[in-house]
Amino acid sequence: MRDAHDVGRHDDRPRGGVTVRGTGAADAVPDVVVADLATEVRADDVAAALREATDALADVRAALRDAGVDDRAVRTGATSTWTEQTGPDGQSLRVVARLGMVVTLHDVGTAGDVIGRAVAAGGSPVRLGGLRLVVSDPTAAQARAREAAWQDAAAKAAHLAQLAGRATGAVLWVHEDEPGGAAPLFARAARAEAFAVPVEPGEQTVQAAVTVRWAWAPEAGSAGTAGPEVEDGPTVR
Repeated sequence: MRDAHDVGRHDDRPRGGVTVRGTGAADAVPDVVVADLATEVRADDVAAALREATDALADVRAALRDAGVDDRAVRTGATSTWTEQTGPDGQSLRVVARLGMVVTLHDVGTAGDVIGRAVAAGGSPVRLGGLRLVVSDPTAAQARAREAAWQDAAAKAAHLAQLAGRATGAVLWVHEDEPGGAAPLFARAARAEAFAVPVEPGEQTVQAAVTVRWAWAPEAGSAGTAGPEVEDGPTVR
């Protein structure tokens, strides 16, 4: 099988060219809030701890239903029990039960109030692990970021060609890269103590990167003449 760099290197085509990597970004407004809730209870035995944690979680679920949250938007989260030492000398043990719940809310404007009522309904055992703002469909933003990455690559290639005294010709190949050095996409957590304030979706950035190889455009009277190899960044095969 021929290497990707061999494409276009027949005698009837110009050899050489320029390889560049372009990056782009586009903003998207989150439209979904994901809340990580839990109830955590300490008691002398497992049964008592689980019973109290379960009752508090039921109160949370009832408050969510009253707010119109569909059952399909609620799922079980991380659940566990463990023991911890108590007393001055750590000689006593008590059981901790933690029952998790993950809630997906599709109305960002009311999400803060819904979660606040649910937490209040469950009382002191309730814990809010965080709120994540998510873009449910990043397709449009990804397309805009990809277009920006292409324009960036084309501008770099044109500049390098100018410096080399050449002009770019046909595109030989394109490789879409993973954008590097960026924070995770569509993930922004809110502090638990700040949940009572209105949830502001703001904007999140979608990134894209492409590596493109252009052949040199044939020079007048010298079609097929090899030109210098110019690469911006590592070669992608």
